[in-house]
Formats: sequence, structure tokens, C-alpha cells
Amino acid sequence: MLSTDQPVTSRNAEKYDAILEEAIRVFAEVGFRNTDVQVIADKAGVGKGTVYRYFGNKEDLFWAACFSVMERLGNHVTRAVQGNHGALQTLRMAGMAYAEFFENNPHYLDVFVQDRAEFRGAAPDSHKQFQQEILQVFALVIERGIAEGEIRPVDAHKTITAMASMFYGTVNFACYVKDRYRLSELAEHGLNLFLAGIRQDRSDAVKDSDQ
Repeated sequence: MLSTDQPVTSRNAEKYDAILEEAIRVFAEVGFRNTDVQVIADKAGVGKGTVYRYFGNKEDLFWAACFSVMERLGNHVTRAVQGNHGALQTLRMAGMAYAEFFENNPHYLDVFVQDRAEFRGAAPDSHKQFQQEILQVFALVIERGIAEGEIRPVDAHKTITAMASMFYGTVNFACYVKDRYRLSELAEHGLNLFLAGIRQDRSDAVKDSDQ
């Protein structure tokens, strides 16, 4: 967000968005350590002081870029699962949307993974809270699936965390095998295996209902 001493105007918002967009691209291209804030300012068509006025310092700018990517990912996945779907179908759509987001925007992934490389995952609390909120949304999907007999009884939050971890690993590893598999192809294969593992066995469901 704009610093508190900046009046919020459409012009300020445009500058903010332009800086953030160029920051994402530069961080993705050369990494956090090699990024020169002056380069971002030049690409955004603003002065270097404007960048610092809006974002504080290079690290704060980096975290703002990461958060923007997270928000875009969250919005993309949320749009993909809109509608009345069963729990397993919702999880499938969410997983494929996650993979397709990074397949279509590889520079987002280049930013997304740098917090681990540069800061050992020490993200600001706002980032961790956002991630937990997204996980909670899909944990509730799993709980609904359990209640409706579509998913076998599992720890919902641990299960969605495992699923998210699987996809995080898949999008990171896919670059090593991109000559053989598309990211979405790997994601779909892993998703099929994962969902088969949590799907309620109908024969077991019938046995339970007869008891």
C-alpha cells in the first residue's frame, strides 16, 4: 500500500502499480541480490526516490512484489473454482489452476521461490497470514467432502497443506524436466494420485452405513 504520508490519488496508484510490475520482472530476471532499484525506477518511469517513498527499501519492495504474486495466484485459483462443484472436483480445479498460473507466468515463479533462497522463508507475518487464509478455505472444502461422504476421514488442514506442498514442489522441480513434461502434465498426474488417496472408498462407505 502507499505510505501513509502519500495522498491516495489515481496518479499515485498508477505509479505504485507500475513500480510493482517492473519490480516483479526485474527480481525474476536477476534475483534479489543483483537487483538495482534504479533499474526498476527507470523501467517504471519514476525517480529512485519515488520507489523508496512508496516502498521503503529494496527488501520491502521485494516483499511487496512477492505479496502481489501471492494475491494474483489466490485470485486466479479462486476464480477457477467458482460455481457449485463437489469437493474433489473443487480441489482438482484449484490444483490445475495453481499449476497453470505458473506455467503461463514463469516469471512469477522466479519471484515466488526467492524468499526461501534469500531469506530462508522468513516472510512477513502478513504473507504467512494470507497463505493460512487460503489454506483454510480449502481445508473447509475437504471437511465438506468428508461430511458428504466424498472424502475419507482425514485431518483437513494437514491434508491441504500436504497438497499445497506437493504443488509447490512440482512447480519448482518442473524446470528440470521441462524437455519431457509440461508443468500442467506433471501437476495433473500428481493430482490424480493425491485425490485417489483421499477419495472415500464406496464399499467402505456402505459398510459404515450398515453398522
